[in-house]
Amino acid sequence: MIVSLDELSIPAREVSPRIDRELQPFLAKALRIREDDILSWKILRRSIDARKKPDVRIIYRIRAELKPGLLVPAGFREAAESRDAWIPPSAPPAGKRNGDPPLIVGAGPAGLFAALILALAGRPPVVLERGRDVVRRKRDIGEFFRTRTPDPESNILFGEGGAGTWSDGKLHTRIRDPRIAFVLKTFVEAGAPEEILYFSHPHIGSDLLPDVIAGIRNRILSLGGTFLWDTRAVALSVRGNRCTGVRLQNGETIDSGAVLVACGHSARDLILSMASQGASFCMKGFQTGVRIEHPQELIDRAQFGRPVPVPSLGAAEYALADSASEGGGIATFCMCPGGEIIPAVSEAEHLRTNGMSLHARSGPFANSALVTTWPADFFATPEEAFRFLDSCEREFFLAGGSDYTCPAQRASDFLAEKTTAPGALGNNSYRLGLVPERLDQLLPARLRTALRKAIPKFERKIPGFSSGILTGIETGVSSPVRFLRDPETLESGIRGLWIGGEGAGCAGGITSAAVDGIRLAESMLRAGC
Repeated sequence: MIVSLDELSIPAREVSPRIDRELQPFLAKALRIREDDILSWKILRRSIDARKKPDVRIIYRIRAELKPGLLVPAGFREAAESRDAWIPPSAPPAGKRNGDPPLIVGAGPAGLFAALILALAGRPPVVLERGRDVVRRKRDIGEFFRTRTPDPESNILFGEGGAGTWSDGKLHTRIRDPRIAFVLKTFVEAGAPEEILYFSHPHIGSDLLPDVIAGIRNRILSLGGTFLWDTRAVALSVRGNRCTGVRLQNGETIDSGAVLVACGHSARDLILSMASQGASFCMKGFQTGVRIEHPQELIDRAQFGRPVPVPSLGAAEYALADSASEGGGIATFCMCPGGEIIPAVSEAEHLRTNGMSLHARSGPFANSALVTTWPADFFATPEEAFRFLDSCEREFFLAGGSDYTCPAQRASDFLAEKTTAPGALGNNSYRLGLVPERLDQLLPARLRTALRKAIPKFERKIPGFSSGILTGIETGVSSPVRFLRDPETLESGIRGLWIGGEGAGCAGGITSAAVDGIRLAESMLRAGC
């Protein structure tokens, strides 16, 4: 007998951090049966209800298998065991396959999951990555923090796993797609914590994600896939209106009748190159912002009603938004509880920020981006939009002292239009140091205006919000360009070319990019890849 419990509510302060594995007594009490009457159970969903602080509760949705013949209270419905709704596709018939192996540019989430689907279908691809594998990439990132000299090809933005590998590994997405379950299951099979299958806001953490990414890569290798590191694609190879491969920075060409470009949106040079070669695109709205950081205990107090962490809950997070009638609004983005602010740097003499946190989220600080949207018609061309982003990053690099020290200002001083005193920046998570600067003058005017409206409103929701430190500039939120795809085949305007993921303007975040990569791989297989 299988029953579903749609809402099992447990007070968070009364249970241990291991509560997910200790639910049997609570299940038995809710069902009014003995514990040994429960044969097995599975968590389908876990979320947090903090509406009645400090009585924060953990809410579970559970499927339980009970001994036959039991009577359970009304309201607990019988349920059949769920089955996976999506199954990876099989290979096309041998006679319909193209000769060369499919080619994937980029080993981020979209590229990796496309490669996995193709390999599972018996069409293992060649994956080109301008950066390096996660082991060497980790060393290169450590060297940057030591020397303040970035490697332009292997850094926090470029390399195996993409930019998300060194951010937080957030897997929450607003899209609804049956492939999401496959993505999460694949992460777990590669070593991610099983809790990501049921947490409402799952994350892996940048300490665990590199090994998980390597696990997925090894699975692709075992199925016949090939990875070429330090291999930078700079242009498409096009004959007529058909893509026949890609041209590399070293002058070589790699041929293939099926090419998927899954670069991130930081690969601005490749995006411009594809647009100039005839890949259809349009301008789209995109976001820029600034990081704000607070002590984690301030966020815990505001969200959970207590500054002392509740072991079963972990660090509190938040999501805020203010829609302004003029000049754009502000929304929080990529909130990192117990995390740190990092320099998301790939180019010399450029500076932009991002947030990162480890799996435990146990650091003393919380940070989030505060972003505003630039409308699709604000910039006329991709070149104009990228020049704007480049100029912002260069200006902040110079304002910080040209050594990746980051300009910063207390939010209260931002509102008061005054420089923050050097000692008032206090302790913070940015490892390369902060310097007081007038962000109320440095940030783009549209963003400044939106922040002045939003910060006082956020202060009312989270007391102490305006005491936070505004840090750097966030220019890597989303792409100003969207490549157009056939709604049925998902192929670009150039035959034999698929463009996907965040760099295509078709995804935002690890999970949605992975799903987009899967969909493109399915399309490639249908086309006889």
